[in-house]
Amino acid sequence: MKTVSIIVPVYKVEKYIEQCARSVLSQSWPTIQFIFVDDCSPDRSIELLEALIDSEFAALKERITIIRKPVNEGLPQARKTGVAAAAGEYVLHVDSDDWIEPDAVAKLVGKAEENGADVVYFFAWKEFEDGRSRVITDKVFATPQDFADAVLVHDAHPSVVLKFWRRSLFSPEIFFPRFGQAEDMVQSLQLLDRASKAVRLPEPLYHYRRTDAEAMSRNRRGKRKAQQLRNYLDLYLFYKDSLETSPIRRCYRKILRQAKWWSLLYDRSARKEYPDLF
Repeated sequence: MKTVSIIVPVYKVEKYIEQCARSVLSQSWPTIQFIFVDDCSPDRSIELLEALIDSEFAALKERITIIRKPVNEGLPQARKTGVAAAAGEYVLHVDSDDWIEPDAVAKLVGKAEENGADVVYFFAWKEFEDGRSRVITDKVFATPQDFADAVLVHDAHPSVVLKFWRRSLFSPEIFFPRFGQAEDMVQSLQLLDRASKAVRLPEPLYHYRRTDAEAMSRNRRGKRKAQQLRNYLDLYLFYKDSLETSPIRRCYRKILRQAKWWSLLYDRSARKEYPDLF
């Protein structure tokens, strides 16, 4: 029976951690490794998580790992820490303010095994604070590389939490960015390119919590674009010496052009930070 590693980064989610953890720890699939990564959360998130495990899931303790990072490094690096500890054949990322359906893992394993897939992508409920919800979907793509191309031009959902990954796609090491902005896109571009087969499971298995307004001020947008351009430039530098055989071989010119354009629009200091790229 295939083992799945579920990775949950934890940071400042004391309002939501119990719902998330309960949904993860209550999965119907019997062989799961549960990995919670404490990214130096300053609130009671880990305290509440440990109390929940003791009171409701003590029988699972041998399969639960809580990794405490010595310093806060942000969501992408917390995911990286979790992947390094993963031992399952498949990896599922779950953000700690979200939750999943009770049979999500069972359905994803079944779909992956039935189709020999490296990636299974699926639908989600987008949950709003006022009680509204809507389904997030993706269309069918002929190849994982077509999916990656669509992600790059915002024609497909980039989120790593809405994809069920074969763990071998993470080896050799992929680039995990410094900043949270566009971290899903950066990781998905690499992993999808490495995959041989991706299949769609057209069913909402994940509940994505939307807790703030969609609109951004110009200043906030500028900050996000400044982070994104650095993630793109760092991604390029990670593969600089092997670009033509790397997982970004088809898109590195485009992401480099985009980052250079954003440096003019949003943050000219990047030109001093990366002098060899400008």
